[in-house]
Amino acid sequence: MASYSETTTQIRDDQSGMSLVEVVIAMFILAVMSSAVLPLLISGIQVSAVNQDVVAANALANSQLAQLQASFPNSAENSCAAVAAKAANGIADPSGSGSVATITVGECPNSYPGVVEVTVTVFRPDATKATVTLDSALLVSTP
Repeated sequence: MASYSETTTQIRDDQSGMSLVEVVIAMFILAVMSSAVLPLLISGIQVSAVNQDVVAANALANSQLAQLQASFPNSAENSCAAVAAKAANGIADPSGSGSVATITVGECPNSYPGVVEVTVTVFRPDATKATVTLDSALLVSTP
């Protein structure tokens, strides 16, 4: 008959470690959990890419609008013809994002001093819908 210590040692040796079935079950549970999280990670990456495009387009539009506002401060020397000459198409983003800006100048006012509407629109090269549109009004004193 086996002693108590021999029986205890034999039971511990038989139960030590993980069986192959336990490892396979653990791997299956891990795979199911990761497949549930994977769509969230993918959508997060896609949203991040879209946000990066919007931020680059917004920065381009803001820089173009800031240049226009700096060129035409609120003074008596601003002419509507000079503002209208700033209208442009296809202004490339210097950061290399691929965005392209368009500056549109509205009609000159009927009476002076007045304001002329200026719109900066930014497009992605492969898009027909504007990514960002910013509007501003510039003071003009002469035609």
